[in-house]
Amino acid sequence: MSDPPLPGERYVNKGRQVRRQRFYDEALFMRQVSGSTGILPVWDIDDAHGAAPRWYAMPRARLLADVFGDASTVLDVVTHITALARTLAALAEQGIYHRDIKPANLFWYDGAPVLADFGIAAFAHRPAGLTRVGDKVGPANFMAPEMRSINGKDRGERADVYSLAKTLFVLAHPRRGAYPPDGTHRVDAEEFSLSSLGGGNAMLSLGHVLEAATQYRVADRLTMADFHAELVAWLDRHAAGTAGFGPLGSRSLGGWGPDLLDRHRRDVEATRAMVVPCIRRIAEALAGDPSAWSEGIDHDNGDRTLGEYYWVDNCEEGFVPDGGFLWVSTRLHDGRRIVLDALLDSDRVCFLAEAQRSGSQWALEQQWGPTSWHRPRMPRTAAQVQQLTDTVVAWLSRPGV
Repeated sequence: MSDPPLPGERYVNKGRQVRRQRFYDEALFMRQVSGSTGILPVWDIDDAHGAAPRWYAMPRARLLADVFGDASTVLDVVTHITALARTLAALAEQGIYHRDIKPANLFWYDGAPVLADFGIAAFAHRPAGLTRVGDKVGPANFMAPEMRSINGKDRGERADVYSLAKTLFVLAHPRRGAYPPDGTHRVDAEEFSLSSLGGGNAMLSLGHVLEAATQYRVADRLTMADFHAELVAWLDRHAAGTAGFGPLGSRSLGGWGPDLLDRHRRDVEATRAMVVPCIRRIAEALAGDPSAWSEGIDHDNGDRTLGEYYWVDNCEEGFVPDGGFLWVSTRLHDGRRIVLDALLDSDRVCFLAEAQRSGSQWALEQQWGPTSWHRPRMPRTAAQVQQLTDTVVAWLSRPGV
């Protein structure tokens, strides 16, 4: 029986502490791919036991999360995640799926991001049932829905995509917490917002990629190859705009801490509760149907505010409120729609409204606001949005409008 290398500065020893076959598969796989781009190499392995090695040794490596400093931006995060996506896409072509992607298993070695810990991976040469029924496969907040009640049949063909997208979100918000929000990353939901990272429309575009990568239904989700291709396309388009992205250590909502994050969540909920009855009332005045409205901005459809509001630009895209915004709009009626927008900046909120005409592109017909900045959830704040709504409804009721 051979002995493992002595622990020291050069080695990290991994011994058999899990189910035997699972460890054997991992050790042999790591030796097989040692030296491959994007995978932490194996420096030594127990070769005295053939297909049942008792240990293997790897070089010491930094956690990828520790590579990002306060001056890093989301561009740095996306660049390194893109490199890992390329590695995972190559593995997927061979029928190999990691199934435990999370920040703790992503490392920085020899100037590049690398994968490690294939302890619960699905390998092409073994059947899917590597785990017993009911075994945990990955951490819950990073785990794809189909892997949460493992029955031994799902190999996790697109589970790594879901987990890598969740990991990207967490790394981009280093002070927001160790775990991502659960579920599909809806671009119109505040808990999944990337707006605090700067970048304006670039963040919306990245949000759409994360949404496609975290779809609940496996068939609706991006493949790893497609996820990699979309990230490459995003970087090709936005990497030159470095000045527009805020440092991870300054503008991230995570820097507020848990208490302020909870307060922000309640501010958003209360503001939405104020806005929804108002847009319903405007929709009834415009189209005779209080349900003729929608929520969530669609930049691909040309959604944006058209008026001049004289805010001070804080990024390349202009003014982007630190706390995000709520965009609601009536449906198009006789060539016109009314947009109602609530902007949340730190512990303040203000409202504006616009009448927009359709055409080859939206044209501004009338604008109202912005209202004064007030604290969310306050009576005066509710009164402001109600007064703004009264003004819009009165304008719609004028003869000839």
